[in-house]
Amino acid sequence: MTETAEARFGSGRRAGIRIAAILSLLLLSFFFGLVALEAAGVVESGGRGSPDDPPPSREALLGAAMPGETVHVAGAAAVVVLVASGLISLAVRPEGSASAQHVLAVSVGLILTLPLVGNPDNRGGQAGWFDPLFLLVALPGVGAALLARPFRHLRSGENGPRLGFVALAAAALPAAWYGVGQALLQRNTFPPTADPHHNAHWWAMSVFAFGLVLVVAAASLPSVGWRLGPAVAALGAIAVGVASLLSPSSASAIGAGWAVAAVLWGVAVIALTSRRPPAQRPSSA
Repeated sequence: MTETAEARFGSGRRAGIRIAAILSLLLLSFFFGLVALEAAGVVESGGRGSPDDPPPSREALLGAAMPGETVHVAGAAAVVVLVASGLISLAVRPEGSASAQHVLAVSVGLILTLPLVGNPDNRGGQAGWFDPLFLLVALPGVGAALLARPFRHLRSGENGPRLGFVALAAAALPAAWYGVGQALLQRNTFPPTADPHHNAHWWAMSVFAFGLVLVVAAASLPSVGWRLGPAVAALGAIAVGVASLLSPSSASAIGAGWAVAAVLWGVAVIALTSRRPPAQRPSSA
């Protein structure tokens, strides 16, 4: 019997993938879980203003005018589940290239938001191009995914790309534009005490929007293993859409038409994900 690529995953590589995946899971789940808990009112981390604070920015005033947190709870929770599902799958089965693609897509989505958010000094300017701490938080997931060789089945003729996911990812591109807007709200919110959503709430929505598009696009690539990413992204889109319909005045809520479209899009992704894929045979390359 021909030895497959999965069988040749050595114990050292498996251990490295698991260590990096677990580290990434702890860091990202803690951070975005904290955002979700704060948005839900379970914990509070806001500070008090200072006499030296500058006048509130336009974005801070906009945030203050939308005190509802329903959509932020849904979005931050969706990020936690999207991150955790991929990393746990990768830790359990390091040879699963579908899980590696899922993790890499979420991590790249997070990194893409960083220069948009920048490193606000909360005085109306920027302390740098991006916050190095958040880049460091994203790197273990990238390392775990790359160690798992996420693209090793690209030349396999047995399990080619699934074009339905390409079409659904293209249909979700407005979410990326939404993510840009959310990241810029985070960038321009100062002083932090002027906006009830300043503690990375806008950024969490941006990470979710970018991750949603990239995870579904990654699902079109040839792979083996569990394909949880698109289904989890779809459930997150449905949650944000429903939250927006239930609480249209909340911060980050999308319009009713877009909310219905998000729900229908999520249903379509789940329907496609649940279909039995073509017979897949891992490449021995």
